[in-house]
Parts: sequence; C-alpha cells; structure tokens
Amino acid sequence: MDNQDRIGNPKKIGIKLKITGMDCPDCALTIQKDIAKLPGVIWVNVDFMSGILTAETSNQEALEIERAVKKIGYDARADSGSSLKKAALFVPDMDCPDEEKTIRAALAEMDHIADLQFNLLERKISILYGGAISPVINAIRKHGFDCQVIDPANNKRPATSSSLKSWSVAVSATLIAIGGALYYLDISGLMFKSIILAGAVIGGWRIAYKGIMAGRKLRLDMNFLMSAAVIGAMIIGQWLEAGAVIVLFSLAQLLESYSLDRSRKAIRALMDLSPKTVRIKFEDREATVPIDEINIGDIAIVKPGEQIPVDGRILSGSSLVNQANITGESMPVSKAVGDLVFGGTMNGDGALEIETIHAPGDNTLDKITHLIEEAQSRRAPSQGFVDRFSAIYTPTVVGLALLLAIIPPLIMGADWFEWIYRALTLLVIACPCALVISTPVTIVSALAAAARNGVLIKGGAYIENLHGVKAAAFDKTGTITQGRPTVIDVVPLNQMSESELVRIAASIEKRSQHPIGAALIDYAEKSKIELRNTSDFKAISGRGASGILDGTLVFAGNYSLFEEMGISDETVAARLERMESESRTVILIGTTEKILGLISLADEIRPRSAEAISQLRSNGVGHIAMLTGDNDKTAQAVGLKIKADEIYSALLPEMKVEAIEILKRKYGSVVMVGDGVNDAPALASSTIGIAMGAAGSDVALETADIALMSDDLMKIPWAFRLSGKARRIIIANIVMAIGIKAIFIVLAGLGLATLWMAVFADMGVSLLVILNGLRALRVN
Repeated sequence: MDNQDRIGNPKKIGIKLKITGMDCPDCALTIQKDIAKLPGVIWVNVDFMSGILTAETSNQEALEIERAVKKIGYDARADSGSSLKKAALFVPDMDCPDEEKTIRAALAEMDHIADLQFNLLERKISILYGGAISPVINAIRKHGFDCQVIDPANNKRPATSSSLKSWSVAVSATLIAIGGALYYLDISGLMFKSIILAGAVIGGWRIAYKGIMAGRKLRLDMNFLMSAAVIGAMIIGQWLEAGAVIVLFSLAQLLESYSLDRSRKAIRALMDLSPKTVRIKFEDREATVPIDEINIGDIAIVKPGEQIPVDGRILSGSSLVNQANITGESMPVSKAVGDLVFGGTMNGDGALEIETIHAPGDNTLDKITHLIEEAQSRRAPSQGFVDRFSAIYTPTVVGLALLLAIIPPLIMGADWFEWIYRALTLLVIACPCALVISTPVTIVSALAAAARNGVLIKGGAYIENLHGVKAAAFDKTGTITQGRPTVIDVVPLNQMSESELVRIAASIEKRSQHPIGAALIDYAEKSKIELRNTSDFKAISGRGASGILDGTLVFAGNYSLFEEMGISDETVAARLERMESESRTVILIGTTEKILGLISLADEIRPRSAEAISQLRSNGVGHIAMLTGDNDKTAQAVGLKIKADEIYSALLPEMKVEAIEILKRKYGSVVMVGDGVNDAPALASSTIGIAMGAAGSDVALETADIALMSDDLMKIPWAFRLSGKARRIIIANIVMAIGIKAIFIVLAGLGLATLWMAVFADMGVSLLVILNGLRALRVN
C-alpha cells in the first residue's frame, strides 16, 4: 500500500532529473514528448536552458524515467531536488499581469522551486517544490502580497474580504475631497498638504510598497510607475492631482477586481456543484458522511429532488436526472437500473441507490473542473503578441517620458515644472495592464460559457483557432450515426432457416466486442433464439470473425472475406449491392465451402447531423469529409444524406490517420470529430480533435482538444460561433487598448492631458476590455 492512498488510489510522485547531452531546444522537446507517452505520467516539462526534467506521475519512479531518457539517447540522473511536492497558493491581490511578473521574479531566485504555473484570473499559483513551503510564502508576502495555501482536499480558496480595501478607498476619497475643498477655498498651506498626504497614504500605501519592491528589482511595473507619478506630482506642487490619481487608481483597481470576479464566479459555479456530504447505505443502517470519506463500491442513497453526490451506476430505482451542468442538455434524462449517473447532477422525482465507481476528487465533475483550470493557465496565441508588444511598449514610453522631462527645458529653455508634469502623465500611460488583460479575461469567459453548455475546451489556443478551420472530418459510426446498429433483414440461403442463420451469426459474435456483434446478440435474445458455444474464436481484422460451431468452422464477415477463400456468388453479390445502396451494413454467414445467408443491419443517422453540418458550412468550414471502416456503398449512401464533400470508406484505424494527413495537406487545418476512443489516433493527428459523448469516458476527456459531454452534434457549430465571437472580442480589446494609449501619448506630449485623465485612460481602458471580454459569457 506504499504507493496508494487510503482508498486505494495511486499516489502522485514528483520527479526531478538533471539531463545532459541536449544540444538544442528540439532535444528537450523530443524528450518531453517521449516521456509524456509513458503510462502513468501526468505531466512532464523539460527545460533546455537548465537541463532539468520535472514530472509528476502516478506509478513511474525516478529510476524508470531515468532509464527511459537514457533509451532516447541522453544521460539522466536524479537532481538534488528530486523529492518534490505540489501546492496551490491563493494570492488575493494578484490581479494584474505586472504583479504576476513581480511574484515570478521573486520566486525565480529560489533554487528549490522546480515549476511555477500562474492562473491570474483565479489568483492562483501552482508550484512544484522541494523542502518547505514557508520560504515561498514569505518571499511573496515580502513583496506586498498576502498569500495562503489552498486546501488540496476541496480546492477551496481561503475566505477573503474586500471590505478593508473598500474602506481605505472610501476614507482616502473623503480626505482628498476635503483637501480639494480647501484648495478651492484658497487654503493651500500645511493643513491642505497634510490632508492630501494622509489620503494618499491611506489609499496608496500598498501601491507604494509594491512599487518600491519592484523598483529594487529594476522592474517598471504598474505600481512603480503610478507611485513615481504621484510622488513626482507632489514634488512639483500638484498635490491635489497627486491625491486624485491615488483615489482614481485605487477605485479603478477595486472595480477591476469586482469585474474580474464575474468571470471567476462563472468557473467556480461549476466547481461548487458537488454536494459536501453523502448518505451511505450500510447493512443495518444509513449514515451521512463527508463526501471525501466515501470509497469506491459504497452505496449512496439519493432522495427525490436531491443532488447526486457521486459518479456511479444505479442499483435500485429510476428517475429523471437533470444533467445540464455536465452535458449541457436542456431536458432531464430518464435513468434506470444499470445506467450511469454523474456527481453534481440533479435527481428528479425518484429515489435512487447508486454504487460509487469513482473516488472523491476523481469523478467526472472533478475532472472537468481540473481540465478547465489547466485550460485557463494555457496561453492563447494572441497573448504571445501582447507580451512581445508590452516588453517594447513600457520601456519605450518611460524613455520617452524621461526625454520629455529633460530635453525641452535644457535645449529650448522651457518651464521645468510644465514638462516634468507632461512626463509624469506619460508614466501613468506607460502601464500596459489593459493590453495584457485583454486576452485572458475573454478566454476564461469563453471557457466558462462552453463548460456551462456541455463543451469542454482544453485551452485558449483552441478557442482562438477553431473559427479559422476550413475542413472537418467526421467518423461515421457513433458520430454521424447513433452507433447502435439494429438488424433489418435476415436472408437465409442453401436450405438454411432464419433462426438457424441468426443462431450461427450471434454465437460467433458472442465473443466479439464490435457493435454489430452486440446487435446480433440482442436480436437473437429478442427472437428467443438460444445461442451455442463456439471454440477457437478469431477476430479477422477488417474482415469479420470465425469460430468452430458443432465441429464446423463458420465465418461471419464481409464479402471480401469469402472472396479471399475463393467463394463467390453472383446472386449473393447482386443482393448485397442492393442492400448496401440502402445505407445498410451486410454480414455474410458461411463455411469454407458456401455462403449460408446474409444479415443486414442499419445504424440510424442522428436526427440533426445534416443540420449541424449545414451550420458548420455557414461558419466558414468549406469542406466536409466522412471517415468510416464500413463498405463504400453504405458510406456513399450516408454521405449523400449529410451532403459530405468527400468520403473515405473501408478504413482501418491507422488509415484514418492517413486520411487526416491528406486533408491537412489540402486545407491546412482540420477538425476531426469522433468518439475519442476508437478514433484517438486520428483525433491526435488533426489540428483540433473533438470527442463526442465524453461524459464518463476518461479516454475521451484526455485525448480530445475539445470534448462534447453529450452526443449533440449541434454543439460543434455553436463552438465555432463561440470561437468567432471570442476572437472578435480579443481583436477589439487589443485595438482599443493600443489605440487609446496612442491617443493619450500624443495628448500628453502636447500638454493636453492631465494626470487624472491619464488614470482614466489607463484604468478606464482596463475596465472596458474586462467588461467587453465578459461578453463571451453570453453566446447562445
């Protein structure tokens, strides 16, 4: 039990290795990709510059990872900090990207930190470290930020109160207003300055402290620039404007925090769905226990109208279950004995007994929220442009401000105070916060909107890029069709009866896992046909199956299987062609000598398949392909009904990957839609992989870039619309942030902008891009 927790789940193991022999970043990427494929590896990162591999696994020890690296061709050894732990820290005042950079710079000096992941909108830092966590917390607090450890048991942020910050802004504003009244009453002596200074200190002491800490690191962050502008204004005698800057800046920060909370709450609403307690049935009694004490196999009792607390299968009872928060389905779904239910969904009017199948922290809702949190931390492509622009913008504007303060007075004999004032105005405008926050707030809003509608998107890159995809490939079975074939016709030949033909076919398929086999067995059971045992069962890839029944070798498969054995029949071929032209899959039953009969099956096309594809075309997807392992005639019939442009039939799984590569060469980017299990290689090969019906499927959740929690194909064009809207909002935010800054840089240089106007230009634009980004929450 050393590698398991108390309920039998594998413990997570932190690993850190020093790698030598890497010559370029591609070497690091090669190692990272190969190690990520090992079973049990949760995540891995290889840093080329430091030569350090950090990983988290569920069953791989450091020695096994070390051996795997050596097989790739590089030397690896355990690093001195290989005993790693993982923690999540909540930093309530971390709202601006500049503050993230300050904290990142402070922690970069600590040797025992292996990896840092910032989630700015959740104000959370995920850290992989060795040793104690207290030095990390102290380093963050030293730079003016409160910091608390998030309890890993429930992932809850510690309670925080914004009342102190609100009161400090209110008191500061009152004092500055009193100072303003004194100024206009022409009372501008020591009392006036004292009141303004008191208001500035109360409202801005945190800003000043953070600015000083940033200045010591030679970092020109928002707090440093604002503090420098306020102090400079006081030095040149602009006390009232200095006080107004502090009040406006503090108030804008408060409003910005409240606005960002709307986006945060949209994600947290999903995380808070699961009940905190569960009613468990024991042999002689019932007991209510905390949710984290339930074990796999425990029986949960759910009364009518209660939330279902666990993932599990129904042992007793039936009910209508509202699964909207998982699948996005608007109507409740009927559930009965044997059906799967999800924790966090709402039970209807029936009482249920549910056998728990997932441990606490490992159910579907937990996985979804974990994947959403990971998606928030993944950077969208536009953030790369913003980061590059910001890195140039701030130092350029600060340099321009210095030149503006010095050159005109020195060369032209202009008034020092006037040009220093103009320079201070530029300093306020030099902060790039509005630009940097423009993309993340939109991406998180879009992620939240998608999750609420049963669409799980794994990162900002997929939101930004989806709208630009020009080709889509759909798997047929289980995606375009229902995936539940039913028997339509039974055609016996050579003196064979219908019941005997079905008996032979279903007896062979009894040991098969193919959906067609399940359909044949279901038909036999409904027809009350008793099956026989077969021996020497063999699955024949892409052809069918065989087995020995009553001493005779019999086959169930396609016409190619019998042709390869030298058996052909023109009458059978003609009948086969007619059936396949009606969108049916036909199974031939026979021996090594003759064909005994045909059984045709049909898989119903999903009711809105054609409509979903039509809407995709209206969203800019110009080419629709369908991939299937089925025969060409059946594939052509289905493809005609959904108006597919191109059909690839009779494909083995590896051939689907080849088809995706062909489409990528033709159209650049390709979306692949499948079930996420049988189609995993093709999904991985596509530009963006979309898995259908991912609720309850661990494989689908892990392999897909976008997971539809239900089987509703209409969610795909909806995701394209969401992507298009998010992209338009991001572009509008970036243009607005850069445009307004550019206008005020010109106005400040001409002496037409004041300090308080500059604060409006800076923080006002930040509020505008946040509110505009929140529009992504409303995509119907």
